[in-house]
Amino acid sequence: MAFSAEKSFVYKWLGKLKSDLRRRLRPDGAVPNRKEERPGEGKRALSIRIALVLNLLNYPLFWSGIVLCCWLVFEYLSAPFLPSELRVKVQTYSQPLVAVFGPAAVGYWTNWLAIKMIFHPQRKNAVWWGLIHARRDDLIINLAAGIQSEMIAPEIIRDYLYEHGVLNNLTTILAGTMDGVIREPEFQQELREVVVDLLTRFSTDPRTKAQLDQYLDHIIEEWSPESVGGKVLAWTKELWAKALRKQIMGLLAQLPASTDYFMPRIMAYLETLPDKLVAGEKAVEPLVADLIADGVRSIDLEKVIREQLAKMDPSALEHLLTSNISAELVFIQTSGGLFGFLVGLAILYPSLRPVFLLVGFVLWLVYRRTVEKKETSV
Repeated sequence: MAFSAEKSFVYKWLGKLKSDLRRRLRPDGAVPNRKEERPGEGKRALSIRIALVLNLLNYPLFWSGIVLCCWLVFEYLSAPFLPSELRVKVQTYSQPLVAVFGPAAVGYWTNWLAIKMIFHPQRKNAVWWGLIHARRDDLIINLAAGIQSEMIAPEIIRDYLYEHGVLNNLTTILAGTMDGVIREPEFQQELREVVVDLLTRFSTDPRTKAQLDQYLDHIIEEWSPESVGGKVLAWTKELWAKALRKQIMGLLAQLPASTDYFMPRIMAYLETLPDKLVAGEKAVEPLVADLIADGVRSIDLEKVIREQLAKMDPSALEHLLTSNISAELVFIQTSGGLFGFLVGLAILYPSLRPVFLLVGFVLWLVYRRTVEKKETSV
């Protein structure tokens, strides 16, 4: 017997159950906004706020370095052609500026170059190959192993399910969703049609009749009663066996018409399933948790992650590694320029050196007084 109608019914209502369950788990049905879900958003640390302010110096430092280089080249090339008085006057004004902005430009551009050399050039050559791409294979292997072992290991997932009550909530929601589907008139009507169709095909299938006839022959042939009345029936079984077979075959033909008898019992059983699911959640939770953990364990997640990373081109891999720390990389550049600028001031104006040392000492004291203490296990 083909079961295409039954499969269509099962697929349709399992899909309905899945969509309703997804809607209950996320009532608005919307994809979560990852930025809105980030904990601590809007409560940025002081260091982050300072870094964002300093990052405003990124382009000024970038162009000031270019202007400074151009000026130094111009000053060097034009010196032989300038009158001595004008040359001295130009150097008098330019030297303090170069002394201050020179270290700032050096600090900014050396950090900029160091960061660029981590990722560029992206293709192998005889001069310099970006460090990330030069050790791409090792990096991919280590990343995949770290993600698999530290973030999505089966034990971690199982512990998460228990600690956050995911299975408990899921069982309750699933029971409610299942109850809603079972009580839908459309579901009940289609279930009735499926039962009628199944009973009709079962009762009219020649194989069913042949197997039932064979079974009756076996029962009648093997029947050997011990009572006197039973022995009388055994002697006359050739007379009543034919009538019995006809009666049973008649009942088989009437199966589709018995749907009204079966349906209330089927529905009564289905309506008990949600309550049974909730009642047995304590027994179901460990089973589901172990099944999920075993499912994760059966998948070579490290290999999956490794293959996906290996498919990325150099630009995509660079974006993956830097997309969340781009502001921090800019801060490395601007902080180099700022510290270089302060060094230049300290060189040009020695009286500022004690001030810088005092500010540094005060910041160190503030750090020591406010740093969070590491918890020690008892």
